[in-house]
Amino acid sequence: MISTTEEMTNFTFKIDKKTRESYSALCDAFGLSMSAATLALIRQAVRSQSMTFSMRDANGFTPEEAAELKRRIADVTKGNTVAHNIIEG
Repeated sequence: MISTTEEMTNFTFKIDKKTRESYSALCDAFGLSMSAATLALIRQAVRSQSMTFSMRDANGFTPEEAAELKRRIADVTKGNTVAHNIIEG
């Protein structure tokens, strides 16, 4: 808990409306304000010196995996493919 003598400061950032509304609903479901939930996340990160969230896109890919998939799709689109015969044993 923060002591009453500790100086507080504001922290402001921009977020798109859809994400803000979804985050607000999630926080409401936990019975927290967005401010309280965000402060808890920040304090946990500072305390543990880690951030436990996944950097994956909406399809579950890491940035590297998404880039590789896009590269492969581009290869197929350009016709840069090799046909292989499948031999079953």
